[in-house]
Amino acid sequence: MSRLCVFMLPLAPDYSGAASALFDLGGIVVMHDASGCTGNFTGYDEPRWMGSRSAVYCSGLRRMDAVLGNDEKFIDATLKAAEDLNPSIIAYLGSPVPTVIGTDLKGMAAETENISGIPSFAFPTTGLDYYDKGASDVFMTLIRRFAKKKNTAEKTSKKLNVLGMLPLDVGNRGNSDRILAWLKDAGYEIQSDFAMGLSMDQIKNCPDADLNLVAARSGLAAARFLEKKYGIPYICGLPLGDGAELKDRLEKQERFQPLPEGNSDKKGILIIHEQIFANELRALLSKETDVPITVGSLFGLEAELKAPQDVHLPDELSAIREINSGKYQVVLADPEFEKVIRREDVRLVRLPHVALSSKLHWDEYPDYLGEDISKIIESTVKGRN
Repeated sequence: MSRLCVFMLPLAPDYSGAASALFDLGGIVVMHDASGCTGNFTGYDEPRWMGSRSAVYCSGLRRMDAVLGNDEKFIDATLKAAEDLNPSIIAYLGSPVPTVIGTDLKGMAAETENISGIPSFAFPTTGLDYYDKGASDVFMTLIRRFAKKKNTAEKTSKKLNVLGMLPLDVGNRGNSDRILAWLKDAGYEIQSDFAMGLSMDQIKNCPDADLNLVAARSGLAAARFLEKKYGIPYICGLPLGDGAELKDRLEKQERFQPLPEGNSDKKGILIIHEQIFANELRALLSKETDVPITVGSLFGLEAELKAPQDVHLPDELSAIREINSGKYQVVLADPEFEKVIRREDVRLVRLPHVALSSKLHWDEYPDYLGEDISKIIESTVKGRN
């Protein structure tokens, strides 16, 4: 019951992150559920869904299927869809009911691949973990299965993998395209983009990159794997504002360095968002103020990206307590947090996060590479809305 949300919306689950990571691959994604989880993803967690041709299906799990088991029916339906669509891959995703009844998704995937010859996967999503884990598991599985040997021939350009860029984090207003364009202008050739616009060729050729840019926490496990197996270094970051902070770190290949806590005699600033984005925003804010700036996350914090003052907020109650603890004068967070502020001396600066508020605010995202970030900083520091 500790994860019960009374005021906030349910957070994006692991199956939504997995489906988002698979969205552009030209495969078939089958969510094994009674339609609620599939509808949650297509209607609320995936801004790209409307008007898309991505093949995301629901198995249509019914009560007697759950009681007696009917895996063959689901496999046959998937195979029939594959005959029409000629997919690059087939992926089965779990949901709470298959988890409880112990459905053998791996067996279903193995049988599907044996019959069709199409690479088929089972991702053990349960609806109990969050989107970043689901996406991370997909990235790791695809790289392990399809990445080729590293090309050691001499290169004429700097090649870059972008890892973890999902609309659940960067939103629905073109931030992904602007980030890729900025990287190209900075002199990098995009080797692969996990996962908006991802293709099978990109996965196969990702070991040929010179550097990995981890744009969100969901891409960090893949970056660590690519470094260990192929020797590709990585840094974590996003270009914000004019992107100068990240450009300098890309050239030097500097990893995250925690910032000093600031003047502890003053009430601070709390940023609640995806950890890497929040770190980048903190770096810009710290140039304008000396108050302590804390990053908080409902989805977990990576130790290597964490400053000493940062806080994991594992549930709604912990977030409410932290926001109203008296330590902060400004909270930068999704607009839905407005309803849980209890103190008159705490002010909210709106910073939408799709993984938290879904379609309610996904069209309100700031332009990461424009004046919007400057306006957010000015509103935070000077109190202007």
